[in-house]
Amino acid sequence: MTQQIELEAPGGTPEGYHPFTRSGPYGDCIGPIYFRRNPAGGFRYAFRTRAMHANPNGVTHGGALYSFADHITGHSVAVATKRNCATIKFKVEYLAAAPLDALIEAEVELLRITRTIVFLRLRVFAGEQTLMTADGSYKLFEPFEIKKSGKPKRAAAPKPSGPPPDDVKVPPPEGFLPYPDQGAFAEVCGPTYYRRLGDGGFLNGFQARPLHDNSNKIVHGGVLFAFGDDIMGRASSGVSRRYTTTVAMNVEYLAPAPLDAWIEGTAEITRMDEDFTFLRSRVFHGKRTLLTADGVYRLLGPYQKKKPEAVE
Repeated sequence: MTQQIELEAPGGTPEGYHPFTRSGPYGDCIGPIYFRRNPAGGFRYAFRTRAMHANPNGVTHGGALYSFADHITGHSVAVATKRNCATIKFKVEYLAAAPLDALIEAEVELLRITRTIVFLRLRVFAGEQTLMTADGSYKLFEPFEIKKSGKPKRAAAPKPSGPPPDDVKVPPPEGFLPYPDQGAFAEVCGPTYYRRLGDGGFLNGFQARPLHDNSNKIVHGGVLFAFGDDIMGRASSGVSRRYTTTVAMNVEYLAPAPLDAWIEGTAEITRMDEDFTFLRSRVFHGKRTLLTADGVYRLLGPYQKKKPEAVE
């Protein structure tokens, strides 16, 4: 049975914040995302985590936090430069698990703006607890038209009402099987499939679809990040037979990912000790590499063996 994606975030607009009027299909779905201006300049951002953001361990998926972070940093860059932009690179560190049913906030600091690149720093937090920090860079493109308010000019759009009408899930290619226990967030970003290779490794994949649109008719960077995070975590757990959690990821975006396309990825363990696994991954479409990533994963307790079913 297909899980219904919940769309209404409980609690309404946080005090002092304003909702984004349009964030694109993917941003609208993971949000609503809110912003407010800081007196000293810049913005503070927020969104509420809920059941749809959960990973298999019952906390907020790291890909959901990153998707929020990537979305708001793009907004900060665009407003400051009045130019279109694209993510080049992000170095992310996870410091604490993000609870569900919580207000998550973030602030973006633009460190340096050159003619073609913006360098920035980000902190994501819940109350007094820092959940994630990141350093990133964005490539700048042509200027866009600005409203008198100084905000990017965007066409009016209705409030989020669910996945686009053409967001139809397409069966995977022959030989691919879905991973078990993917968590609720897989309904948004995936699900992730796998096919065992002759050398014992795995080829992974997911179907990009209209819901993943970042508003520019390409796949949102948060979707690609979540996929890379997922397949590296599964590679770490599969070899160690232990639960894992993401400590850090360093990603580079090399090409845009098309919508309505089958996207694949591989993960390779470069080192493993008693406490951590170090991995690298590549996400691609056909012969074109879309994203590369290096990750560090903490090894937790061993898998719990399921109790055998009683025989009557």
